[in-house]
Amino acid sequence: MADELPVISGARSTIIANLITSMIAAGLLGIIVALAGVRFYAEPIPESAFGPLAGIANAILFVVLATVGATMVVLLLKYGKEHILKYILIIAFGFISIVIVIYFGYMFFLVFQFVDPILAAFIIIAFIMTAGLAFVMVDSENRIKNGGLLIFGGAVGAFLGVVLPVWTSVLLLVGLAIYDYFSVKRGPIRKIVELTEDDPDKLTALAVSTSEWDIGLGDVAFYGMITVLAIVNYGMLTALLAVIGVISGFLITLKMLEKRGVMAGLPIPIGLGLLGFAIGILVTFFFPFVP
Repeated sequence: MADELPVISGARSTIIANLITSMIAAGLLGIIVALAGVRFYAEPIPESAFGPLAGIANAILFVVLATVGATMVVLLLKYGKEHILKYILIIAFGFISIVIVIYFGYMFFLVFQFVDPILAAFIIIAFIMTAGLAFVMVDSENRIKNGGLLIFGGAVGAFLGVVLPVWTSVLLLVGLAIYDYFSVKRGPIRKIVELTEDDPDKLTALAVSTSEWDIGLGDVAFYGMITVLAIVNYGMLTALLAVIGVISGFLITLKMLEKRGVMAGLPIPIGLGLLGFAIGILVTFFFPFVP
């Protein structure tokens, strides 16, 4: 349910620094998987058997699930069942956290045991320091919740970036960006915003608050997903260009937000992030010695 409120609203503060911190955390987890040299894919329809068509089918399936999830949130809010939503989120976050810890814990063990224990220790220390920085930089009134969500969102993005193959990942990101745009204009997300205008705390678990800013948890996850997708499949240069694209798109979104009041958080950052991703792939194809 991480992508059910990818809406940004508020005023400029430390939001960019928070976002970069989360993407760095995701990138460090991606580096661990890249060093481990082992991948476990979890796409519903395997690309190995059906190629790009599987990616299209998988992306459609995930977007449908996102729509169903957002609609369920709308209904729970509409009929005053916020407590049920709270319990669903607790169970979902708990289950996802366990899966993520087991997955990346196993990858870290492989790197520590079979690749380079010093390098593995260095990466985990860097991750811990990044996580600590995330808690320091967020809104002090809700530091535990906000810092936790930043790292959780980055970890979810990292997990999606390593368990989904390239076609499914890219098409999923495109599909969610399109869904986000229309949903914010007149779909479930617009309805969620309307239902929570008088009481924003109803969905506090789905957004990271930084002063007056609210960053949707889905935004955090999918920005991190692009970073890790690039790292584990095409290297650091592609990841860097993707990150530059995401941050540039996010800055453009913030600028447009000043005029429109509410903006979908995925379309422009995802579009420019995938553009940087594509440029990185082309560069490494023509210049294979680039890391």
